[in-house]
Amino acid sequence: MKAATRLRFASPVQLTSGDAVDLRPNWTPDGRSVVFERVEGRDRRLYRVPLGGGAAEPLDLCNLPGTNTTGRAAFFGQDDFAFVSDRSGVEAIWRCRLATRSVTPLTTEDAACYGPAAVVGVTDRLWFFKIKDDACHVRLLRGATSSRLTRQPGLQDQPWPRLQGDSFVFHAEREGRHEVRLSVTDDVTRSVCLSDGDERTSYVTPFPSPDGRWVAFSSARNGASQVVVTRVDGTGRQQVTSGAPHCFPAWRADGRALVVVQGDPNGEPPTGNLWVIGVRAGGEVT
Repeated sequence: MKAATRLRFASPVQLTSGDAVDLRPNWTPDGRSVVFERVEGRDRRLYRVPLGGGAAEPLDLCNLPGTNTTGRAAFFGQDDFAFVSDRSGVEAIWRCRLATRSVTPLTTEDAACYGPAAVVGVTDRLWFFKIKDDACHVRLLRGATSSRLTRQPGLQDQPWPRLQGDSFVFHAEREGRHEVRLSVTDDVTRSVCLSDGDERTSYVTPFPSPDGRWVAFSSARNGASQVVVTRVDGTGRQQVTSGAPHCFPAWRADGRALVVVQGDPNGEPPTGNLWVIGVRAGGEVT
């Protein structure tokens, strides 16, 4: 397939509705459903909704009574994913295997851990970020060993790997400026900025396309948060959404769709529902 020089986007189609606030979606590897965080009052739980429509179902294996389950699910396989839960008393990253109905801890850090990110089929690597002593950095878990991947001053979080994990994108905040950055996983000294200005939101949540050529993320530089895409070198910037605020984009595995949140999770009251946007390249479906 010839590389696209510009992407085109179909009209959004609503996937979830109701008064609950739906956040941080990610596609299952087969692209047939979306797993997301649902906020109802003080409760945060993981749910799954089929792409073809229908009621969202709670993932009760992850949602223990009296605990909160948060963040974007990071898939190792179709029924094998990482998520964040405070079931141990502190926010940590856990692994859920639906086939065997097992939930096991992945991180044993000395501080809260968030934002798991993974490559489907790669089960020995997990990107995440840790908050400790007012510092926040991206880390990589390989087996039982955790190492720090970011060295820049300021806050670094919301990582997501490209392709087979050779590099990853993340959000960085420096002196009040919010950026999308790209780093090489095995060389922490190699980090480049993909933003040509301040994105003006801490919910940048960058997400690379499956072919590694594009990055979708949120930007509020023109007012309300909207989803935009750029090429992985920072060029070819395009705004995907408009009107109501949008955030938390995630590409489907075939590259033909994005799932996004429409609403304002920080509003009074907070709002958020899931919408699906078809993606086209050069006027043809990719």
